[in-house]
Amino acid sequence: MRIFISYTIISFFLASAVFSDEKPGRNFADLPDVDDGYNIHVMYVLPKDGVDKGYDLDSKISMLMYQIDKWFNSKTKDRLFTDGQNLKFDRKDDNKIDITFLRLDINDDEISKHGIQAVNVLQPAISRFGFNDPKKVYFIIYGGSNRDVCASSQLPSYATEGVTANTAALYYPGKRSGSCIENNGGFKPEFNETAKAALHEILHVLGAVPQCAEDHLVFKDEGTINDGIGGHLSIPGDIMYSVQSNKTYDKAKHLDFKSSNYYNHNNENCLDIAKSRYVLPTVSNPQLPTFSSK
Repeated sequence: MRIFISYTIISFFLASAVFSDEKPGRNFADLPDVDDGYNIHVMYVLPKDGVDKGYDLDSKISMLMYQIDKWFNSKTKDRLFTDGQNLKFDRKDDNKIDITFLRLDINDDEISKHGIQAVNVLQPAISRFGFNDPKKVYFIIYGGSNRDVCASSQLPSYATEGVTANTAALYYPGKRSGSCIENNGGFKPEFNETAKAALHEILHVLGAVPQCAEDHLVFKDEGTINDGIGGHLSIPGDIMYSVQSNKTYDKAKHLDFKSSNYYNHNNENCLDIAKSRYVLPTVSNPQLPTFSSK
């Protein structure tokens, strides 16, 4: 009888957790597009055993996206466009960001253990639930942990044929040490380390830094989690700067300051974020993230 009661209680709480996901104002589906459908769709994703913090409802995620877009716009002013450009987030009729909530059918440990490669678990996981629009790229705020990193992304220019690479992820709270929220991180009304990490990964999934860029960096095989990973610059201060150890507190000051690698450059055969389908204003002949991939 005691065992029966225990299982009954457990089942009740599991059912309650799913039921509690239903909250006023929450969207469980990608709403109809108000543009051409080429956009960055934002999702608040929880593992099966994750705790719902309501970040999609309390403006935490919207504030993060605002800080990211504000910084991006400030760094693009007086370049290709006088007023700069903005990231093309998926929006609703009222111009607010369309944020979708999704609870996965796998537990946190099954995702966290993959570390920097966890995004390659998340992408097929959300795809199984129908989030696989070929026009969209997906930015996930994952409400769980990660063994190694605070954020990671798929790299379209490195994807093998037949592999979908359209997803970037921010792990929040991320590393169980708490370091993803410390060191000026967390959801705050400022462009802090959390916003920097999020934008860095979004730019990755949009195609930066392309392999054809003059300062493109590929990490060597040195026994680190970054071995063999490309898409970075070795220029301190750039939003796409990184180091082999993946541990850097370098402040992001620039977005391709020289205009020679991934934004507003003159290499017509190399991907240029300024000409991406996923920024506004959009040029007349825009590029997809796989443009100029080897």
